[in-house]
Amino acid sequence: MVFPTILLGTLIACTLACIFHFWRGGGFKWLVFDTLLAIAGFWLGHLIADLAKWKLLMLGSLNLGGALIGALLLMIGGYWLSMASVDQDQKN
Repeated sequence: MVFPTILLGTLIACTLACIFHFWRGGGFKWLVFDTLLAIAGFWLGHLIADLAKWKLLMLGSLNLGGALIGALLLMIGGYWLSMASVDQDQKN
């Protein structure tokens, strides 16, 4: 994989994180958290899809379908886990 592909994938993941953060809301801390989760999920999804030989929305050598699914799953999981910690704080 060449550097422009890595740069494009990271840019797509950051854009997805910004859209998710705009929908969810929150401060700067949550924007950074969402961005890190999106980048990690994007590249993990790409790697898993590549190893499983899934060809979904290929963009050059980038498996965009698997990467987007991975990023969304990790961001939704992080959102769900952050809601659980907020519920615990409100009970105390």
